[in-house]
Amino acid sequence: MGKPALLLVLAVGLWPAQPSARASADIHVPQDVATLQLAITQAQPGDTIVLDAGIYPGGNVVPAGKHDITIAGVDRNTVVLDGADRRRNGIVVHGDGVSILNMSAHNFLENAFYWDGADRYHASYLTAWNVRGYGIYIEDGEDGVIDQSYVSGAADAAYYIGECKPCRATVANVVAVRSAVGYSGTNSSDVVIRDSIWTGNGAGIVPNTYANEALPPESGTTIVRNVITRSGRDPVPIHTALAGFVGIGIAVAGGSGNVIRDNRVIGSERYGVAVFSTARYVTFNPGAREPGPPWRPRGNRVTSNVVTGSGWGDLALAAGSGPRNCFAANTVRTTLPARLQTGSCKTASPAGDRGVASIVMAPVQRMVEETARRRHPPSYRTLPPPPPQPGMP
Repeated sequence: MGKPALLLVLAVGLWPAQPSARASADIHVPQDVATLQLAITQAQPGDTIVLDAGIYPGGNVVPAGKHDITIAGVDRNTVVLDGADRRRNGIVVHGDGVSILNMSAHNFLENAFYWDGADRYHASYLTAWNVRGYGIYIEDGEDGVIDQSYVSGAADAAYYIGECKPCRATVANVVAVRSAVGYSGTNSSDVVIRDSIWTGNGAGIVPNTYANEALPPESGTTIVRNVITRSGRDPVPIHTALAGFVGIGIAVAGGSGNVIRDNRVIGSERYGVAVFSTARYVTFNPGAREPGPPWRPRGNRVTSNVVTGSGWGDLALAAGSGPRNCFAANTVRTTLPARLQTGSCKTASPAGDRGVASIVMAPVQRMVEETARRRHPPSYRTLPPPPPQPGMP
């Protein structure tokens, strides 16, 4: 061995060993650190923040740099974020790969659990109630799951996934009750909503398109094996531009390529399943016109659903809708227009009903005001809390 090789061996032998990958850690609140926000500051990717039983104020933020962490309560019903009708949000997440599990939140001025521009999210075993905005709110996030959760008394929507293309999201085994809208998906795409219960909400499930939000139009939502009951039948808080759709079980509002099958829609105040166009913009300026042609739904397939007890029509297609909207093999009593159902989805879709269009395609401002006058909605603060919910195994 020559001298250069010997020096190389010595140098390698003296070089410190590379540290192994850091092991993930649990950070307990309040045992290890006093507050959730301090725990978020200390957390590294892979860490789990464990919240002990107690009442926490909320108002927490997970910045983008704090990715791939988990925030979990020791007990879903006794780990509670309380906004006291003063704080805006329970937890706002900007980091990718963040899971929030097994806790409750209530009385926030905006949202209980909010992922903003964060991908790979997971919201599971969460309870939210009595919020002026959304219970679980996903905006501009991809590749996520919302499951095993319960939201009541949300004045906008219990669950929201929107402004993502493609979203590649799943909402499964959730419950929404006594909220203005059970699910709202503005300009979302590739979302699956399945095996869930939606009862006593103003409107049940509403994928929708509006150009004043990012990435229109809405498309490719699959709504399957859900039970939607009593839409529009119970008093709910209302703080949403979708107020005009109260009384509809499933509403495809300006969306395309959606699949609605094998659901049970029972006792809707107005329509069980309705497909209709939406205005290009939501405007609330007195006297303002909503510019541009509407978003026309096309290529939606409504098949093999059981829809009963609707006040005005079990199935409805508004005049002015786009082509290839198919209604087939549904168990219903009433449809608008009368011959809406076809033998198969190979048949051309009918023209749609003008009466339906006049109701659900009116100017947004007018629909919101008429809904408020007709329903006299209660404050989100006044609804009862939900019963205890099953915790995470």
